[in-house]
Amino acid sequence: MTREPETPPSAEAVLQSLSDQMETAVAGLREARNEEVARQHEYEAAKRRAQFSDKCPPVGVFAGIRTTVAMQTAWIDGQVAQEKLLWQIARATRQAAATHLKMLRDQASVAQSIGASVRETYRMTGGRP
Repeated sequence: MTREPETPPSAEAVLQSLSDQMETAVAGLREARNEEVARQHEYEAAKRRAQFSDKCPPVGVFAGIRTTVAMQTAWIDGQVAQEKLLWQIARATRQAAATHLKMLRDQASVAQSIGASVRETYRMTGGRP
């Protein structure tokens, strides 16, 4: 919001602008949510593939070498690090989109209050600023 509105039409223009921005923000949030879900599914599928891979170190003692669950988990995590990163980025993007929408809603609420005040002032003064 650049300046406080001084007339009822300018107050309505501010509200319309914020409404338009909220529509865009809602669409952006929807896209970000869908991307986050897709990335989460990709990460979980990659983790399952790594877990059941022939290359995944089995837990136990083989040829005198002990492999622990922690070692196996670390190997799996190493295999899916890129997918996990992309999921985390998608989650952060969705959270930022949600925060942006909330900010616009807060601004619209303030603009509504200011608009009501401007309309009341105009009503009481007969339309003179």
